[in-house]
Amino acid sequence: MPAVSKAQQRFMGMVHAVKKGDMAAPSPEVAQAAASMKKKDAKDFASTKHKGLPEKKVAKEETKYDRYDKEKKEFAKSDKRMKFGKFYAQAKDARDRLRPGEVKRYDKKLGKYVSNKG
Repeated sequence: MPAVSKAQQRFMGMVHAVKKGDMAAPSPEVAQAAASMKKKDAKDFASTKHKGLPEKKVAKEETKYDRYDKEKKEFAKSDKRMKFGKFYAQAKDARDRLRPGEVKRYDKKLGKYVSNKG
């Protein structure tokens, strides 16, 4: 796996050096990472080229509102189906149809069609 930032590549370079035995662990974080990783994985991260990488990867924090919006979009279709049933499209068409004896005329003042039963 390639590193996603220059800082991660440098860190993994230190982890790889500790795994090889070239240097002692400079910090507890490096020692912990070295203990939990395979030598090959550390080498893969450490061998990433710096060109085009950001100095540090900025993580976007997710708020409770972001999660709510994501869930709302994800379940919108099923919520609509549960609320209106499978006949939602037919009900929508029925609202636009004229009832018996109803006539719509254009009102210039309002700028829209107005029903005589409304």
